[in-house]
Amino acid sequence: MSNVHLSGAAALERLSARRALPGHGRSPVCRSLFGPVDHEELGRELRERLREMGEDDQRRWDYNFQTDTPLPGPGRLRWEEVEAGAVPAFYRETLQVLSVLHLKL
Repeated sequence: MSNVHLSGAAALERLSARRALPGHGRSPVCRSLFGPVDHEELGRELRERLREMGEDDQRRWDYNFQTDTPLPGPGRLRWEEVEAGAVPAFYRETLQVLSVLHLKL
């Protein structure tokens, strides 16, 4: 053991509890609070929810975010193309973001 000095009753209680229960404390055991996870079903539900959100956004903004084009025909909104120099710089700058579906932890 190192030459670390613990002060305070709480720290000493934790240390004595670890010594009293040697198998208790840090262990590689992972608890499953809600049962086993069906990763395929979870993936399907996630993709379905993302699709629904995309459709909602498309209706809300009259814009197809997949093709990056306004929807044809008259809609609630009227989209106009403008020159890049006519808008503030923060509208022209782009940010590269990883796709949520391709991100692996």
